[in-house]
Amino acid sequence: MAHECDACGETFPTLTRLRLHDCPAEESESQDSLSSFDAFLDSISDALEADMQRNVQDREKRGLEAASESLKSNLEAAAQGDVDAAFGMIAHYERDLRAYHDAEDYDTYRGILWAFYEPAAEALDEIVTREGWEVLADLIDAYPPESAADEPFASPVIENAVGRHVVRTRLRDGVAAIPVEALTYLGSFWDSTGDVSGEESFTYGWGIGHPEHSVTDHLHDVVTEELFWVRGVLPHTFYADQHAAADLLDALLTDERIDYQDRYMLASILATVDRDSTPKIPRYWDVREALDYRFGWDETVRTRLREAIETEGFHARLPENWTFSDMEV
Repeated sequence: MAHECDACGETFPTLTRLRLHDCPAEESESQDSLSSFDAFLDSISDALEADMQRNVQDREKRGLEAASESLKSNLEAAAQGDVDAAFGMIAHYERDLRAYHDAEDYDTYRGILWAFYEPAAEALDEIVTREGWEVLADLIDAYPPESAADEPFASPVIENAVGRHVVRTRLRDGVAAIPVEALTYLGSFWDSTGDVSGEESFTYGWGIGHPEHSVTDHLHDVVTEELFWVRGVLPHTFYADQHAAADLLDALLTDERIDYQDRYMLASILATVDRDSTPKIPRYWDVREALDYRFGWDETVRTRLREAIETEGFHARLPENWTFSDMEV
């Protein structure tokens, strides 16, 4: 007696063969279930992203409403190129942020921080591009980071503009033209307690090879205390000068003061450079569009770094045909 599969219609001489056959209809249903589950996960992800976006918009709206009229008016004037207004903008940004932070109203504090971050950075950069470094030199003098726990609240915007100036100067005029004060300022945030200000100082790496300020020495000095800051700076050293950066990374990977796992963490920045050749810092600025910059590996550097990775044994945890992208952590 023949036995027919209700799902696919195929017939079999015994029940055993019917039960053991690979039914294409059931496989299709399984794939449909997986697709449905993937779609379900995507819908959750989309909903969470939408919620986060609404929260960001609400936070920035709250910041715009709470900000002083003096901050708003000075920002508007600075955006039109008024240098004095730019100084006033930073002063009132600092004052507003400090007031809400000291009052422990952190939601409003963050709202003001992020609502004015991009427009303030853009306005300041346009003025510096026209007027020159002295504008930033005056701001650095007026708002120095006294200590890791006592940084001006406006520091990220100032760092952002300093970082843009450092990158622009290096690519247009060479590393020696970067003001030493700019590198000293960015390098002073190595032990920053603020995530945003710490990240904005990553452009310090663009100063590698400066004849009057050793980025390499500073990174060696602080790597055992602030590994993650050094790790954030390292990709920028490659964007600036991959040969000098390879020398630096090679030295760090053989530095026995650094724990073996931490050395792998440093090496893993090669995944960032390999996968994403566009710096994310300074925020709100695309160096590709602003300066027509593109990063590309020199194959001799790539080969040298692969050999360094294998010498240290880091490749043992990677696939057989590994690339730098496989090192991401």
